Amino acid sequence: MVRPLNCCYFASSRFGAAALRAILKRYRPTLVATVPAKPQGRGLKLEPNIVYSLALAEKLPILEVKNFEQWEDQFDVGLVAGFGKVIPELVIRNFELGIINLHPSLLPRYRGPNPISETILNGEGETGVTLFIIDEQIDHGPIIAQKNFTLDGTETVEMLEQRLGQLGGELFNETIEAYLAGTLTPAPQNHAAATTTRKLTKTDGHLSLDDSYETWDRKIRALNLWPGTYLKINLRSKPQFLKIFKIELIPDGHLSPDERRVPSGQLFVHRNYLAVRLSDACATILELQLEGKKRMDSREFLNGYPLGNLSVSRSYSL
Repeated sequence: MVRPLNCCYFASSRFGAAALRAILKRYRPTLVATVPAKPQGRGLKLEPNIVYSLALAEKLPILEVKNFEQWEDQFDVGLVAGFGKVIPELVIRNFELGIINLHPSLLPRYRGPNPISETILNGEGETGVTLFIIDEQIDHGPIIAQKNFTLDGTETVEMLEQRLGQLGGELFNETIEAYLAGTLTPAPQNHAAATTTRKLTKTDGHLSLDDSYETWDRKIRALNLWPGTYLKINLRSKPQFLKIFKIELIPDGHLSPDERRVPSGQLFVHRNYLAVRLSDACATILELQLEGKKRMDSREFLNGYPLGNLSVSRSYSL
């Protein structure tokens, strides 16, 4: 049976939407607070975020927060899951038992704005979610509960957003009653073991020809939503960016004698797909997108742009 919960749910992200779906199997928050609609696409049409759309479909009360100057609502507890705004102290005081943050890492590791992508970039074998109490510092407060799981090394950032969001929502459902009853005592983090992530920039998506296959694979899986991963190419002598969505390792035994002689950093055709030799291995480029064109597989790309018309540039600038 789904029960009402005097909770304000702050979220605006895919991670937050996945957590809300899990929470709604047991509880209905009093209010969903999210950020206002933003211009999207070429037409810059105002589009609500995924949490707003989900809350609307579930007939939950919604508040679009432009700022917190007029905040007067009071709740037993708050829950933040990928909200995108800092909640000021004057708002936190309106929550009798504070505001809980659902964070997609095993704190104190991977504090900050980019825990999921950095987990993939660093090749971690394990990740998880943490429920902690917000304090005056970022991802610093005492921990209520954590849950972990093992990674198999194929996860994309989108897959982990969904999985971690669901796991976090389930963890909230399992622990919130004990927390509200005062029978679950938050424990301080080990701040000496803390690591901090940074905000991604467009240049993080550059794929270097001098990197290993593993580096390419991790970057593509970690950054495919934003900023994306790119090669700078010369196409018919015109510099362009080629977005790479998916690659696959070519085992040495599958390379022809001529392909084995391809120098590092050069493109070639392998079984009708575009391929590249990296510092330690060869990779098939399965899915790509030339700037201004649609996403396609590289066989289709080569039909319009034969290999002789393109080369990879080792210089890089946006």
